[in-house]
Amino acid sequence: MTTQLNNQISSIPTLLTIQQYEQNITKNPTEVINYWYLGLNLLLEGREEEAQITWMTPFLEFGEQESEKWLQQLTEILLNAAQQQEANSHYQIAWAIRQHIREFVSDDINNLLKIIELNIDLKIHDLETNTNQLIETISQLTETPVFDKNLLVQVIEKLVHADPVNPPVFIDKLVEAFIPYLLTSETIIKLLADKADAYHDFFYEHMSMYFAKILLRLEPNNLSYIRKIIFPLQKLGGDYNKESIPWANKYLEISQDLVDKIMGTHFLLDSLLTSCGNWEKSVQAYEKYKLFLANLVASKTESERLFEISLIGAFLLYIEDNPGENRLLRNGIADLCQQVIWKKFPEHIKTYQQRFNSPRPALSERPLKIGYLSSCFRTHSVGFLAWWLLKYHDRQKFDIHLYSLSNLSQDLQQQAYQKDFGDHFHQDFPSLVAIADKINQDEIDILVDLDSLTSYKSCTIIAMKPAPIQVTWLGYDATGFPTVDYFIADNYVLPESAQDYYSEKIWRLPENYIGIDGFAVGTPTISRESLDIPDDGIIYFSSQTGLKRNPHNIRLQMQILKQVPNSYFILKSYRANEQDLKDFIHPIAEAEGVDLECLRFLSTVPSGTEHRANLAIADVVLDTYPYNGATTTLETLWMGIPLVTRVGEQFAARNSYTMMMNVGVTEGLAWSDAEYVEWGVKLGKDEQLRQQIAWKLRKSRQTSPLWNGKKFAREMEKAYQQMWEKYIDSKK
Repeated sequence: MTTQLNNQISSIPTLLTIQQYEQNITKNPTEVINYWYLGLNLLLEGREEEAQITWMTPFLEFGEQESEKWLQQLTEILLNAAQQQEANSHYQIAWAIRQHIREFVSDDINNLLKIIELNIDLKIHDLETNTNQLIETISQLTETPVFDKNLLVQVIEKLVHADPVNPPVFIDKLVEAFIPYLLTSETIIKLLADKADAYHDFFYEHMSMYFAKILLRLEPNNLSYIRKIIFPLQKLGGDYNKESIPWANKYLEISQDLVDKIMGTHFLLDSLLTSCGNWEKSVQAYEKYKLFLANLVASKTESERLFEISLIGAFLLYIEDNPGENRLLRNGIADLCQQVIWKKFPEHIKTYQQRFNSPRPALSERPLKIGYLSSCFRTHSVGFLAWWLLKYHDRQKFDIHLYSLSNLSQDLQQQAYQKDFGDHFHQDFPSLVAIADKINQDEIDILVDLDSLTSYKSCTIIAMKPAPIQVTWLGYDATGFPTVDYFIADNYVLPESAQDYYSEKIWRLPENYIGIDGFAVGTPTISRESLDIPDDGIIYFSSQTGLKRNPHNIRLQMQILKQVPNSYFILKSYRANEQDLKDFIHPIAEAEGVDLECLRFLSTVPSGTEHRANLAIADVVLDTYPYNGATTTLETLWMGIPLVTRVGEQFAARNSYTMMMNVGVTEGLAWSDAEYVEWGVKLGKDEQLRQQIAWKLRKSRQTSPLWNGKKFAREMEKAYQQMWEKYIDSKK
């Protein structure tokens, strides 16, 4: 019957005038369809009361035998009209039509959903009333309703979007009403999961979490859904990061296999360390974490799920300086993951290998093709540090391609990359395999990974080896993948013995492994007066993520503070809130006999230029160990401030060392805990020494290779050419 009605409706002209429909009714008063269209035309002209009277006439005058059929016919016509108005973006008219559909068929769920959506789009204020009506309609159902699942997700999305941090209670009630009808729907689960992932990819973390929490209502113990909550919470930092701790614990409680246990301890460590949480629990989690990783490597398990933890291992750098042992663990994990990738994508990898075996024109006939792979071609420390090399590349001798794993069109740094590299800036790929294929199709000679352990996406692509030579630069540390040929370093950032535990060949640049032109500095927003610090007070400063802080390092800093009269210590931590940092620092300070009135805590500022301007208040910066500063050290040296750093063995414990050596400053380099305290005290007490160091640092701006992005670009280009020559020689 519905098909017949649809055919009938589509065969009747709908463009007649009001007068023509009135004439049709006069000629044939029992042809009810004319009443439907006449009423519709009256409604479209704003004559709503007349429209209602017209629609009711057949029901009142011709009896009720056909009323059910007529009602279906009328609602079909109105629905088609509403959809046509929506297609033409006439939303106000569509909303009015749907209100009348609701009067005729009050329990049409799709229509009620659509009214709510139009309410949102038109900013009509009876949103909660309409939502509650839908909730009541659903509660009275006795059978499973048929509704558009895409529309439901779309409506929830728009409802939450208005205030994703504190969504109104009626939205949760709406979701709860639908839950019984979503439990067995694979379609709705995929829709919700896709929404959660998409919002997380674009940094809309609250929206991402809302959809993840709906998924958890459907499957309370689904680990993948719990991950979709943990990731955004950790990304948001502060109190949200603390909120992620019980979620990480829940993940661990549910975990059965080794891969999930590794992921769970990784999440827990991230949450505890970043929020400056309980240190004993952090150490316990780390011990389990390292044991799980060792068991994984020893078991030589090959599973596709291994690649979920390909980037796991970063916390081996934060807790202890033990590269001889921990690098071997990292290498073992990477080797297992690569075997999985090669078995999963054999045809793609075979295609890449075939290209490598084909002869390439000599460099005298073409430029060397260099590809850079990263999710950080945006406002990010890696995006900033890489900019200078990429900016100064000789585009005549080197054909440069950038492969972006993120698409943030509003980001100013990404816009700068897009503008500078034009059609050589590649993004918006449907899959990671598509990126690897593109790299191969572009015939990249040397692929440089900038993300390393910070991105499973870059790890996956690197593991597939779409370029004959692959290099790691920046990131945390080397990945350990056998497909990576070289790790860029210098003569300071890794000790001579480091090659013993790296699977990659360490390529040491002659001076420094990084070079930039400097930093922009804004206007300070703090002062001694605003922080209640006297003009003659000695200010120590530490600005690091909570991940890098530990009781032992803080204890040494407090020992410095105690020995320097009239000294103050300013601390701030990215992703940890001020109170959490206080709760972490205060007990250690009190145990060392430091007056808490000497401590000042700052919140994170919105821009790097403001941070650097505020940094100028410091007399001495105290570095962290076993994970030193990197960008923060560069900023400190650029601002002409003395730095005390503890030099270790691992890459992360030698960043400040290589940077200080490259600006010609050795004052502040400590090779033991005792030396760290000694240098901290000496620099605090000796104003003349501080001035001498500041003068050296100012002078280094004109002389140091650390502040010469163009010179650094030439050194990297020489390295690339030498790598290619070695590769060609090996093929001979």
